Amino acid sequence: MATDQRIDITATLGALPAFPQLRGKRVRLRGPTAGDADDLFALFSDPEVMRYWSRAPMRERGEAEGLIGEILDAFSKRELLNWVIVDADDRVIGTTTLFRFDPRHRRAEVGYALRSDHWGRGLASEAVSLAIDWALRTLDLHRVEADIDPRNHASRRVLERLGFRSEGVLRERFFVGDEATDSELFGVLATEWRERRR
Repeated sequence: MATDQRIDITATLGALPAFPQLRGKRVRLRGPTAGDADDLFALFSDPEVMRYWSRAPMRERGEAEGLIGEILDAFSKRELLNWVIVDADDRVIGTTTLFRFDPRHRRAEVGYALRSDHWGRGLASEAVSLAIDWALRTLDLHRVEADIDPRNHASRRVLERLGFRSEGVLRERFFVGDEATDSELFGVLATEWRERRR
């Protein structure tokens, strides 16, 4: 695609009337609603889920309500797309987020969380794949990045399964409570992503 024909990421995001609805074989991505607060609290209050996050587990349901408000506010400003992952019964089992959009360099970051009782079934990979496919197709991104705690082997497997490559460790980048934790950066290029899916 010629440079002058590239998609304007900012304009494309700004033109979205609502969260894109993305459907896979087993999961669907949609925007959060007030009715999702209990499920989001169950997700983000689970110490297993939050073990390698850059924040402590939620302690009160009101934090989940506040998170929904923050997600919707950030979407209204087109700063991020934080989908909830829902099952066949429309129950929230996780989240997938595209954020830190960089229109000049055509890149964004992806993040995800999945309820611990759904681990090991490939659902996180399916959800993240839906988000990345949408971003590459709709926003013409050149690169998608993710960062994880290097000790999070399950998250590493998700990224490697999707074709991400480890690109280095940033030492003691985050504090979770009083613990300084490292961050490992992963990246996948649009050309690599499309080649793997041929």
